[in-house]
Amino acid sequence: MATHDNGPAVSIVMPIYNPGEFLFQSMDSVMNQTFAQIQIVCVNDGSTDGSLTLLREYAKRDKRVLVIDKPNGGYGHAMNVGMSAATGEYVMILEPDDFMEYNMVEALYSTAKELDCDVVKSNYWSYKGSTGTNEFTDVLFDKTCGIVTSALEDPKVVLIRPCIWTAIYRRQLLVDNAIRFNETPGAAYQDTAFAFKVLSSAKRISFLHDAYLHYRIDNEASSVKSSGKIYNVCDEFAAMESFICTRRELRAHLMPILQVLKFDTYMWNLNRIADQYKAEFRDRLSLELLKAEHDGFLKRELFDDARWEGVQACIRDYRTPHEA
Repeated sequence: MATHDNGPAVSIVMPIYNPGEFLFQSMDSVMNQTFAQIQIVCVNDGSTDGSLTLLREYAKRDKRVLVIDKPNGGYGHAMNVGMSAATGEYVMILEPDDFMEYNMVEALYSTAKELDCDVVKSNYWSYKGSTGTNEFTDVLFDKTCGIVTSALEDPKVVLIRPCIWTAIYRRQLLVDNAIRFNETPGAAYQDTAFAFKVLSSAKRISFLHDAYLHYRIDNEASSVKSSGKIYNVCDEFAAMESFICTRRELRAHLMPILQVLKFDTYMWNLNRIADQYKAEFRDRLSLELLKAEHDGFLKRELFDDARWEGVQACIRDYRTPHEA
Protein backbone atom coordinates (compact mmCIF):
# COMPACT_ATOMS: atom_id res chain seq x y z
CA MET A 1 0.00 0.00 0.00
CA ALA A 2 1.31 3.43 -0.92
CA THR A 3 1.78 5.71 2.06
CA HIS A 4 2.23 9.42 2.67
CA ASP A 5 5.93 10.33 2.39
CA ASN A 6 5.96 13.60 4.30
CA GLY A 7 5.05 12.91 7.89
CA PRO A 8 2.15 10.75 9.09
CA ALA A 9 -0.36 9.44 6.59
CA VAL A 10 -3.23 9.69 9.08
CA SER A 11 -3.75 11.93 12.11
CA ILE A 12 -6.19 10.62 14.70
CA VAL A 13 -7.65 13.44 16.78
CA MET A 14 -8.93 12.58 20.26
CA PRO A 15 -10.81 15.19 22.34
CA ILE A 16 -10.42 14.09 25.95
CA TYR A 17 -12.44 15.20 28.94
CA ASN A 18 -12.73 12.91 31.97
CA PRO A 19 -13.21 9.59 30.14
CA GLY A 20 -12.08 7.62 33.18
CA GLU A 21 -11.25 3.96 32.72
CA PHE A 22 -12.49 3.95 29.11
CA LEU A 23 -9.34 5.79 27.99
CA PHE A 24 -7.15 2.67 28.36
CA GLN A 25 -9.20 0.64 25.87
CA SER A 26 -9.50 3.58 23.50
CA MET A 27 -5.78 4.38 23.45
CA ASP A 28 -4.74 0.75 23.15
CA SER A 29 -6.97 0.33 20.11
CA VAL A 30 -5.12 3.21 18.42
CA MET A 31 -1.62 2.28 19.49
CA ASN A 32 -2.01 -1.24 18.13
CA GLN A 33 -3.36 -0.38 14.68
CA THR A 34 -2.09 -2.56 11.84
CA PHE A 35 -1.27 0.66 9.98
CA ALA A 36 1.60 2.34 11.82
CA GLN A 37 2.15 5.61 9.94
CA ILE A 38 -0.12 7.62 12.20
CA GLN A 39 -0.10 10.66 14.44
CA ILE A 40 -2.24 10.48 17.60
CA VAL A 41 -3.31 13.97 18.66
CA CYS A 42 -4.66 13.84 22.22
CA VAL A 43 -6.27 17.10 23.31
CA ASN A 44 -6.73 17.08 27.06
CA ASP A 45 -9.61 19.51 27.60
CA GLY A 46 -9.09 20.23 31.28
CA SER A 47 -9.64 16.69 32.55
CA THR A 48 -9.56 16.23 36.32
CA ASP A 49 -9.60 12.42 36.39
CA GLY A 50 -5.93 11.63 35.82
CA SER A 51 -6.23 11.36 32.03
CA LEU A 52 -3.36 13.80 31.44
CA THR A 53 -0.92 11.66 33.43
CA LEU A 54 -1.93 8.57 31.47
CA LEU A 55 -1.61 10.38 28.13
CA ARG A 56 1.88 11.58 29.00
CA GLU A 57 2.87 8.01 29.83
CA TYR A 58 1.72 6.91 26.37
CA ALA A 59 3.65 9.82 24.79
CA LYS A 60 6.84 8.77 26.59
CA ARG A 61 6.55 5.28 25.14
CA ASP A 62 5.56 6.25 21.59
CA LYS A 63 6.69 9.33 19.69
CA ARG A 64 3.54 9.18 17.52
CA VAL A 65 1.51 10.47 20.47
CA LEU A 66 1.16 14.26 20.71
CA VAL A 67 -0.41 15.51 23.95
CA ILE A 68 -1.94 18.98 24.05
CA ASP A 69 -3.06 20.15 27.47
CA LYS A 70 -5.43 23.10 27.69
CA PRO A 71 -8.13 24.51 29.99
CA ASN A 72 -11.63 23.18 29.46
CA GLY A 73 -13.17 24.86 26.45
CA GLY A 74 -15.74 22.34 25.27
CA TYR A 75 -15.87 19.71 22.56
CA GLY A 76 -15.83 22.03 19.56
CA HIS A 77 -12.82 23.98 20.78
CA ALA A 78 -10.91 20.79 21.64
CA MET A 79 -11.59 19.40 18.17
CA ASN A 80 -10.42 22.60 16.46
CA VAL A 81 -7.21 22.64 18.49
CA GLY A 82 -6.60 19.01 17.55
CA MET A 83 -7.37 19.57 13.86
CA SER A 84 -4.95 22.52 13.78
CA ALA A 85 -2.18 20.31 15.20
CA ALA A 86 -2.85 17.44 12.79
CA THR A 87 -0.24 17.02 10.05
CA GLY A 88 -1.45 13.83 8.34
CA GLU A 89 -2.62 13.57 4.76
CA TYR A 90 -5.92 12.34 6.20
CA VAL A 91 -7.64 12.91 9.54
CA MET A 92 -9.76 10.59 11.68
CA ILE A 93 -11.61 11.24 14.94
CA LEU A 94 -11.77 8.97 17.99
CA GLU A 95 -13.67 9.81 21.15
CA PRO A 96 -12.03 8.41 24.27
CA ASP A 97 -14.88 6.20 25.43
CA ASP A 98 -14.99 4.42 22.04
CA PHE A 99 -12.44 2.09 20.47
CA MET A 100 -11.35 0.89 17.03
CA GLU A 101 -10.89 -2.44 15.38
CA TYR A 102 -7.16 -2.86 14.89
CA ASN A 103 -7.45 -2.66 11.10
CA MET A 104 -9.71 0.41 10.98
CA VAL A 105 -7.10 2.94 9.89
CA GLU A 106 -5.66 0.56 7.30
CA ALA A 107 -9.09 -0.25 5.83
CA LEU A 108 -10.24 3.37 5.49
CA TYR A 109 -6.88 4.78 4.40
CA SER A 110 -6.28 2.10 1.76
CA THR A 111 -9.75 2.73 0.29
CA ALA A 112 -9.19 6.50 0.31
CA LYS A 113 -5.89 6.10 -1.55
CA GLU A 114 -7.17 3.48 -3.98
CA LEU A 115 -10.17 5.59 -5.01
CA ASP A 116 -8.55 9.01 -4.47
CA CYS A 117 -11.30 9.98 -2.02
CA ASP A 118 -11.82 13.08 0.08
CA VAL A 119 -13.99 11.06 2.47
CA VAL A 120 -14.48 7.35 3.17
CA LYS A 121 -17.25 6.48 5.62
CA SER A 122 -18.15 3.13 7.20
CA ASN A 123 -20.74 1.65 9.53
CA TYR A 124 -20.12 1.01 13.23
CA TRP A 125 -20.83 -1.25 16.18
CA SER A 126 -23.07 -0.09 19.03
CA TYR A 127 -21.15 -1.38 22.03
CA LYS A 128 -22.58 -1.99 25.49
CA GLY A 129 -19.73 -2.30 27.95
CA SER A 130 -21.88 -3.67 30.76
CA THR A 131 -22.56 -6.81 28.74
CA GLY A 132 -19.71 -6.68 26.21
CA THR A 133 -22.20 -6.93 23.34
CA ASN A 134 -21.94 -5.34 19.91
CA GLU A 135 -24.79 -4.57 17.54
CA PHE A 136 -24.03 -3.79 13.89
CA THR A 137 -25.39 -0.32 13.16
CA ASP A 138 -26.02 0.54 9.52
CA VAL A 139 -25.93 4.29 8.94
CA LEU A 140 -25.38 4.00 5.19
CA PHE A 141 -28.64 2.19 4.40
CA ASP A 142 -29.20 2.34 0.64
CA LYS A 143 -25.81 3.82 -0.25
CA THR A 144 -23.84 1.72 -2.73
CA CYS A 145 -20.45 0.81 -1.32
CA GLY A 146 -17.22 0.76 -3.29
CA ILE A 147 -18.12 3.51 -5.76
CA VAL A 148 -17.27 7.22 -5.76
CA THR A 149 -20.01 9.82 -5.40
CA SER A 150 -20.60 13.37 -4.11
CA ALA A 151 -23.39 15.60 -2.81
CA LEU A 152 -23.66 17.27 -6.21
CA GLU A 153 -24.29 13.85 -7.75
CA ASP A 154 -26.40 12.46 -4.89
CA PRO A 155 -27.69 15.20 -2.52
CA LYS A 156 -29.04 12.59 -0.11
CA VAL A 157 -25.54 11.75 1.09
CA VAL A 158 -25.91 14.70 3.48
CA LEU A 159 -28.81 12.89 5.19
CA ILE A 160 -26.47 10.21 6.56
CA ARG A 161 -26.20 10.41 10.35
CA PRO A 162 -23.07 12.39 11.29
CA CYS A 163 -21.19 9.63 13.17
CA ILE A 164 -18.02 11.60 12.46
CA TRP A 165 -15.83 8.92 14.06
CA THR A 166 -16.68 6.33 11.37
CA ALA A 167 -14.83 8.14 8.59
CA ILE A 168 -11.52 9.37 7.24
CA TYR A 169 -11.18 12.90 5.84
CA ARG A 170 -8.62 14.40 3.50
CA ARG A 171 -7.05 17.13 5.62
CA GLN A 172 -6.64 19.47 2.66
CA LEU A 173 -10.42 19.34 2.13
CA LEU A 174 -10.91 20.67 5.66
CA VAL A 175 -8.28 23.38 5.15
CA ASP A 176 -9.45 24.50 1.71
CA ASN A 177 -13.08 24.82 2.86
CA ALA A 178 -12.29 26.27 6.30
CA ILE A 179 -14.26 23.44 7.91
CA ARG A 180 -14.13 23.69 11.68
CA PHE A 181 -16.36 22.80 14.60
CA ASN A 182 -18.74 25.30 16.15
CA GLU A 183 -17.48 26.15 19.62
CA THR A 184 -20.86 26.34 21.34
CA PRO A 185 -20.87 25.50 25.08
CA GLY A 186 -21.05 21.87 26.13
CA ALA A 187 -20.79 18.92 23.78
CA ALA A 188 -24.15 18.96 22.06
CA TYR A 189 -24.57 18.53 18.30
CA GLN A 190 -21.22 19.98 17.18
CA ASP A 191 -20.76 17.00 14.87
CA THR A 192 -23.89 17.94 12.86
CA ALA A 193 -22.54 20.95 11.00
CA PHE A 194 -19.06 19.45 10.67
CA ALA A 195 -20.42 16.34 8.92
CA PHE A 196 -22.66 18.39 6.64
CA LYS A 197 -19.89 20.76 5.60
CA VAL A 198 -17.58 17.84 4.85
CA LEU A 199 -20.13 15.84 2.84
CA SER A 200 -21.34 18.87 0.90
CA SER A 201 -17.79 19.98 0.03
CA ALA A 202 -16.21 16.64 -0.83
CA LYS A 203 -15.92 15.89 -4.54
CA ARG A 204 -15.10 12.22 -4.01
CA ILE A 205 -16.91 10.19 -1.32
CA SER A 206 -16.99 6.43 -0.91
CA PHE A 207 -18.60 4.06 1.59
CA LEU A 208 -17.57 0.81 3.27
CA HIS A 209 -20.27 -1.54 4.51
CA ASP A 210 -18.10 -3.06 7.24
CA ALA A 211 -18.04 -1.68 10.79
CA TYR A 212 -14.74 -0.79 12.47
CA LEU A 213 -15.62 1.57 15.31
CA HIS A 214 -17.15 0.44 18.60
CA TYR A 215 -19.41 3.24 19.81
CA ARG A 216 -20.14 2.97 23.52
CA ILE A 217 -23.86 3.40 24.24
CA ASP A 218 -23.93 2.70 27.99
CA ASN A 219 -23.78 6.33 29.02
CA GLU A 220 -26.01 8.03 26.47
CA ALA A 221 -28.23 10.67 28.04
CA SER A 222 -31.91 10.02 27.53
CA SER A 223 -32.96 13.64 27.61
CA VAL A 224 -31.68 17.18 27.50
CA LYS A 225 -32.82 19.17 30.51
CA SER A 226 -30.61 22.25 30.18
CA SER A 227 -32.36 25.24 28.62
CA GLY A 228 -28.97 26.40 27.40
CA LYS A 229 -28.54 23.33 25.22
CA ILE A 230 -31.90 22.92 23.54
CA TYR A 231 -31.08 25.44 20.82
CA ASN A 232 -27.53 24.25 20.15
CA VAL A 233 -28.89 22.19 17.28
CA CYS A 234 -30.37 25.37 15.78
CA ASP A 235 -26.94 26.99 15.93
CA GLU A 236 -25.58 24.05 13.96
CA PHE A 237 -28.18 24.43 11.21
CA ALA A 238 -27.65 28.18 11.07
CA ALA A 239 -23.95 27.46 10.48
CA MET A 240 -24.82 24.92 7.77
CA GLU A 241 -27.10 27.34 5.95
CA SER A 242 -24.49 30.07 6.17
CA PHE A 243 -21.89 27.66 4.76
CA ILE A 244 -24.12 26.83 1.78
CA CYS A 245 -24.93 30.47 1.08
CA THR A 246 -21.24 31.28 0.65
CA ARG A 247 -21.03 28.62 -2.08
CA ARG A 248 -23.36 29.60 -4.88
CA GLU A 249 -23.13 26.25 -6.67
CA LEU A 250 -24.40 24.44 -3.55
CA ARG A 251 -27.21 26.73 -2.41
CA ALA A 252 -29.99 25.80 -4.85
CA HIS A 253 -28.81 22.21 -4.96
CA LEU A 254 -28.56 21.45 -1.25
CA MET A 255 -30.77 23.93 0.60
CA PRO A 256 -33.93 21.87 -0.12
CA ILE A 257 -32.39 18.61 1.10
CA LEU A 258 -31.11 20.45 4.17
CA GLN A 259 -34.75 21.05 5.18
CA VAL A 260 -35.29 17.28 5.32
CA LEU A 261 -32.23 16.89 7.51
CA LYS A 262 -33.41 19.78 9.68
CA PHE A 263 -36.87 18.30 10.15
CA ASP A 264 -35.47 14.90 11.13
CA THR A 265 -32.89 16.36 13.51
CA TYR A 266 -35.24 18.85 15.15
CA MET A 267 -37.88 16.17 15.68
CA TRP A 268 -35.26 13.89 17.23
CA ASN A 269 -34.21 16.76 19.50
CA LEU A 270 -37.86 17.49 20.34
CA ASN A 271 -38.25 13.96 21.68
CA ARG A 272 -35.17 14.34 23.93
CA ILE A 273 -35.70 17.73 25.53
CA ALA A 274 -37.52 18.25 28.80
CA ASP A 275 -41.29 18.67 28.55
CA GLN A 276 -41.32 22.33 29.58
CA TYR A 277 -39.33 23.29 26.45
CA LYS A 278 -41.18 21.19 23.88
CA ALA A 279 -43.83 23.73 22.80
CA GLU A 280 -41.28 26.51 22.49
CA PHE A 281 -38.90 24.37 20.45
CA ARG A 282 -41.70 23.11 18.18
CA ASP A 283 -42.60 26.73 17.45
CA ARG A 284 -38.99 27.34 16.46
CA LEU A 285 -39.13 24.41 14.03
CA SER A 286 -42.43 25.66 12.59
CA LEU A 287 -41.05 29.15 11.99
CA GLU A 288 -37.98 27.77 10.23
CA LEU A 289 -40.15 25.54 8.04
CA LEU A 290 -42.34 28.53 7.16
CA LYS A 291 -39.27 30.51 6.15
CA ALA A 292 -38.03 27.63 4.00
CA GLU A 293 -41.46 27.44 2.38
CA HIS A 294 -41.41 31.18 1.69
CA ASP A 295 -37.91 30.95 0.19
CA GLY A 296 -38.90 28.05 -2.07
CA PHE A 297 -36.73 25.45 -0.37
CA LEU A 298 -39.48 23.22 1.07
CA LYS A 299 -39.88 20.58 -1.66
CA ARG A 300 -42.65 18.00 -1.32
CA GLU A 301 -40.84 15.46 -3.51
CA LEU A 302 -37.93 15.18 -1.07
CA PHE A 303 -40.11 14.09 1.87
CA ASP A 304 -41.82 10.73 2.27
CA ASP A 305 -45.52 10.81 3.20
CA ALA A 306 -45.00 10.53 6.96
CA ARG A 307 -42.39 13.28 7.06
CA TRP A 308 -44.45 15.57 4.86
CA GLU A 309 -47.49 15.15 7.09
CA GLY A 310 -45.27 16.01 10.05
CA VAL A 311 -44.05 19.15 8.27
CA GLN A 312 -47.60 20.21 7.43
CA ALA A 313 -48.75 19.52 11.00
CA CYS A 314 -46.01 21.78 12.40
CA ILE A 315 -46.94 24.60 10.03
CA ARG A 316 -50.69 24.12 10.57
CA ASP A 317 -50.44 23.98 14.36
CA TYR A 318 -48.34 27.14 14.42
CA ARG A 319 -50.54 29.09 12.01
CA THR A 320 -53.86 28.24 13.67
CA PRO A 321 -53.40 30.13 16.99
CA HIS A 322 -51.37 32.91 15.38
CA GLU A 323 -53.99 33.59 12.70
CA ALA A 324 -57.01 33.30 14.98
